[in-house]
Amino acid sequence: MQEMNQQSTERHPLLKIDERVEQEGLVVIDDVTSMPIYGEAYISPYAIIALCERGTVNAEYDMKPVEFHPHDFCMMRANHIVKTYETSADYRARLIVMSDAFIEKFKQLNVYRFNARLDYLIQHPQCHLTDGQFRQINDTVSLLKTVSLVGRSLREEMVLNVFHTLIMLRHEFNPLPDKLIEDDGRHLAERFRQAVVDHYRESREVSFYARLFNLSPKYFSTLIRQETGMTAGEWIDRYVVLQAKSLLARRRSLTIQQMSDLLGFTEQAAFSRFFKKQTGQSPSEFREA
Repeated sequence: MQEMNQQSTERHPLLKIDERVEQEGLVVIDDVTSMPIYGEAYISPYAIIALCERGTVNAEYDMKPVEFHPHDFCMMRANHIVKTYETSADYRARLIVMSDAFIEKFKQLNVYRFNARLDYLIQHPQCHLTDGQFRQINDTVSLLKTVSLVGRSLREEMVLNVFHTLIMLRHEFNPLPDKLIEDDGRHLAERFRQAVVDHYRESREVSFYARLFNLSPKYFSTLIRQETGMTAGEWIDRYVVLQAKSLLARRRSLTIQQMSDLLGFTEQAAFSRFFKKQTGQSPSEFREA
């Protein structure tokens, strides 16, 4: 098994394609045999679909335990928390990595029930495919890779159409319950996690999020702790720290001031105090380590 921080000497493919994803919108990566980080939570800035060809993964997704097995299809939305404990020695997967801009274009073309379906996929990020279903999905991913490499004016249209086929096949093979599509039945903690993803730059105050759900801050925090084992404030701080670490590692050209602005802090000093309180290091010390 590959565990903790045992990583190859080369950087993981997911850590080397930022510029390409931003330029192309969608990138297919084959023969992925490890995870970017082991034993430590991290946040991917991109939505990712993973198709497990063989082997297993033991991990957490938004602090909930998940296991990834052969012929599993897993969709992870951008800016959610992933923590990998171990992967088997024979693990291999195909990844589809998508920028926010690509997802927005896809949503514009597929408005009908898309958000409800996406919400359900976030809550249930994986589904298991039969041998026949896996072959059809895998063939569609191969076609998606082929059209994604076309350097012509119709590339974007072809990619969007094939991606739509992939998503609809996933629904065909593992239909979403109508009740869950029509009615938002998520627990409060699930909706709170998504609210933090959407609004953490705007506010890190528990009272802000409590107002979103028409609850008092005290009662809101009690409910969140009951569902997650962590107070709402702790969850918000943890998420902001992981976003800060991701920016420090991925966007080294940014100054600490620019990073502070991106994270929604009013001044650099406030960001530096917050980061050091949470991690024991200043942002500069973390970046240089």
